[in-house]
Amino acid sequence: MMQLISSVKKALDLLKLFTAEQPEFSLTELSSHMELHKSSIYRILSTLAAAGFVEKDRVTNKYRLGLIFIELADHVLNRYDFRDRLKPYLEELAEKTGEIIHLAILDGTEIIYLDKKGQAQPLTVATEIGGRGPAYCSAMGKVLLAGLTRQELKKTLGEGSLKKMTSNTITEMSRLTAELEKVKHQGFAIDDEEAFPGICCVAAPLKKTDGEVIAAISATVPKQRLGKERMGEMCQLVKETAQLMSEGCIQDQIGQ
Repeated sequence: MMQLISSVKKALDLLKLFTAEQPEFSLTELSSHMELHKSSIYRILSTLAAAGFVEKDRVTNKYRLGLIFIELADHVLNRYDFRDRLKPYLEELAEKTGEIIHLAILDGTEIIYLDKKGQAQPLTVATEIGGRGPAYCSAMGKVLLAGLTRQELKKTLGEGSLKKMTSNTITEMSRLTAELEKVKHQGFAIDDEEAFPGICCVAAPLKKTDGEVIAAISATVPKQRLGKERMGEMCQLVKETAQLMSEGCIQDQIGQ
């Protein structure tokens, strides 16, 4: 069994607390979240600050992530150099649909946004490049999960129930498995207000020539603008664009 270094794990767990929704924490707040004494949290913060991973606001005395993460994130995103080749397709799809277009990959139980195009709408979801979201309740996540084998899916999500994000979220593994089989057969997925109330998404897979799914694209559409006819149009546009991207940019060398 793998042995973990306790102090390193605590430092990493602390860093994971910082999110777009809560980018700053006081020492007391971190102590409460981590369930550790303030003196222990202070030592961890001091070590992280010395290495540039956190910094302290001199006015509020709260801690936030350091600028080093910008450099580190850039190094990681550069591994996915196919993003530059895909940008024209994403921009064209955004122009044709008038909606927000995303590009994402799968990382465990979550999707990671690699790119985003289009103008923000009055009713939409705040997403950031490098941001994450649960895979099982998003259209892109379903597309990416549908690319896994039954064994891989079971290992990734387990067999228990899933967290209910909205009244439409699929939380039973049996229903999700059936949904993923449908996605695999039709070549696209729909998120019908399953992650956020009032928001729907249509997604399709980007594949290598051997059929391996390595990424997904989606169009995010407010429910109020997504009638039956427009739903059909969106599914067709997203699916066709994903096929063009796969044929023109992905190839076998990407994702290896």
